[in-house]
Amino acid sequence: MRKREFRVPVYLTFDEKEDLHRKAQAACMDHNQFIRMLIMGYAPRPAPDDRFYQVMDLIREMGDRLERIETRARDPEMIALLETEAEKWHMLQSAVERNFLTPERMDL
Repeated sequence: MRKREFRVPVYLTFDEKEDLHRKAQAACMDHNQFIRMLIMGYAPRPAPDDRFYQVMDLIREMGDRLERIETRARDPEMIALLETEAEKWHMLQSAVERNFLTPERMDL
């Protein structure tokens, strides 16, 4: 872990403090992590609800199922088709995770 040597006192109104706490909690971070991300130029996203993870599990399961079917297939054309479809499902999963979980870089 990096050694942090400087403390920066910041005075906030009660409403600002509550807003900071609420936003940091929504992003599943403490207020220190939240502020550091903002300083580095990233906008932390609120953590998605349980439905997001259920859908992601379903997408992952569908891609894995296609890969299992592909291992049992004998026809080379069918194998290539299944490989392509499984790859598309995994790419969809990665794109959705990137879109909903990765903090956005802010242009300041």
